[in-house]
Amino acid sequence: MYNASFGNEELQNRNLKVLVLLALIVFFFSIIVFRLFYLQYLHYDENLERSENNRLRRVVLTAERGFIYDREGRILVRNRPSYQIALQALSLPRNKSEKDSIFRRLLDIRDINGVQLFDSASLDTAFQRTVWIKNRPIRILEDATPEEVALIEEHSSDLPGVITLIESRREYPYGTLAAHFLGYTGEISEEQLKLEDFKDYSLGDRIGQKGLELQYDREFRGVNGVKIIEVNASGREVGVVEGMGSQEPIPGMHLVTTIDLDLQKIAEEAFPDSVRGAVVAIDPRTGEILAMVSSPRLDPNIFSLKRRERNKGWAEVALDSTRPLTNRAIAGAYPPASVFKLVTAGAGLEHGLIGRNTHFQKACTGGFQFGNRYQKCWSSHGNLNLIHALRLSCDVYFYQAGLLIDMPRINEFGERFGLGSDLLGIDIPGERSGWLPDSASFNKRNKRNGWRWARGLILNLAIGQGQLVTPLQQAVFIGSIATNEGVYRPHFMKEIRSIDGSLVRRQEPVKIREGKMKPETHQVLLDAMDSVVNHIGGTGKRGAVKNIRVGGKTGSGEWKKGEKTHAWFASVAPLDDPKIAVAVIMEAAGGGGAMAAPVAQKIMEEFFYGDSLKREEQ
Repeated sequence: MYNASFGNEELQNRNLKVLVLLALIVFFFSIIVFRLFYLQYLHYDENLERSENNRLRRVVLTAERGFIYDREGRILVRNRPSYQIALQALSLPRNKSEKDSIFRRLLDIRDINGVQLFDSASLDTAFQRTVWIKNRPIRILEDATPEEVALIEEHSSDLPGVITLIESRREYPYGTLAAHFLGYTGEISEEQLKLEDFKDYSLGDRIGQKGLELQYDREFRGVNGVKIIEVNASGREVGVVEGMGSQEPIPGMHLVTTIDLDLQKIAEEAFPDSVRGAVVAIDPRTGEILAMVSSPRLDPNIFSLKRRERNKGWAEVALDSTRPLTNRAIAGAYPPASVFKLVTAGAGLEHGLIGRNTHFQKACTGGFQFGNRYQKCWSSHGNLNLIHALRLSCDVYFYQAGLLIDMPRINEFGERFGLGSDLLGIDIPGERSGWLPDSASFNKRNKRNGWRWARGLILNLAIGQGQLVTPLQQAVFIGSIATNEGVYRPHFMKEIRSIDGSLVRRQEPVKIREGKMKPETHQVLLDAMDSVVNHIGGTGKRGAVKNIRVGGKTGSGEWKKGEKTHAWFASVAPLDDPKIAVAVIMEAAGGGGAMAAPVAQKIMEEFFYGDSLKREEQ
């Protein structure tokens, strides 16, 4: 017999199960709906961006760096195309094991000679940097050859996130020519990024590291652009997405310098690279640097090579005992030697203590007795007046002049014309100041040695043994002495021009010291400098130039007992209307008249007769 109550109970159980099932379906469906609502509405923008980031990449386009030209528009520094192998962080796998696999594959790649293409330490550093550098490629192989690029492309399917770029690198077409003031570029360091001057730079940027490259880095740099690219599942670029904020880079500005390329070449040819020293040629009317040499020289192209070659080249120059990285023209400090006798003479003339025809009681017989000291002269010159004493560079005459004039007056006259502890303000980094000692500064500087100022020191200082000057100061001094129209700030920048050649900025002459003396003082010094070069007995006669009234002063700076002296020659021409001043220092080379004067002569000849000399050679 059928039990109705049993049937109802079974039906109720079935209905309950159906209800539970429906409830579960509704519950899970509600979760799905809520999740869709959450993703589609509450986090729509975020998820869209994340989705687009998987497909789109923002790539920084480095702006082309501006060129450097000489005063006639001839290129001194330009750019060249260079292949770079790099990591693109956003295209790398997120999984650590997959990243490690790419790392190992890169280490396994070898060139045709079996040499490993990548260094494990630098490659490891690059992978670590991908954690915080997302939108910029991180170079792992710089200046790659076409063969090396081909090797990477062969393995491209196994190397997601490894890309090949073409960017520009600095090229210095004349090699070592002008290297010290042109400078070089390099990747910005972490220490530099901490400085205020580089707050808007990023790791991986290449910046100027020395010379004009550093001084005018912001002008050269330009403005980086950006492009949005679409990538496939492997992270490979498939095309550029237009209309999504892409921006073309704006190239940097060009620098037109005051340098005369022909004069620079002659200066470098005239100065042997085997000798340490420097040359500075300047227009004393404006402060424009016409040529500058520091020896020994270096090739800045080594800093644009791939890391391995660059490190090797850097090690060679950094460990070189001759210090080729130092720009001796602005950072070399030397005793001014007998060139300083012009300062001693000028101070005496200005204060009426000596005149053109002044003779001292003690004639030069080869030395001078002062107390217990006997101070030698380089020869026996007899009884001289001021002009003759400068022409023959007689020490005994200036021993007596120095004692009469005293150092405060002498130093003040030197400071008028660019000497001393103040920087001249040249527009490249690394300038060093000079030093004109008086009793207070001498005692302070030599306190540790226990030395004290004594009046007998004036004998040495009056002939330029004890002070410090740079070749730049010496050139500025001799030029401003000749013009008597002021000291102008030395500079390399003539003009800044935009990429289309439009003038952006021009450097006007800036007078930094009055640099004036009495007309009678000026005339005596001009006649003395004329006599040094153009008189048959002058110590600087090897600096003479046919039909040009060159004036100058020689010097032989003592620096170490038993060693040859530093050879100095400072000259200016023409004396009646100065257009160029030249200072030459040759370390441990001997007499200034014999060694340094011929270098200055060649520079002067090029300056005044360059075109005609070239025609004669042809």
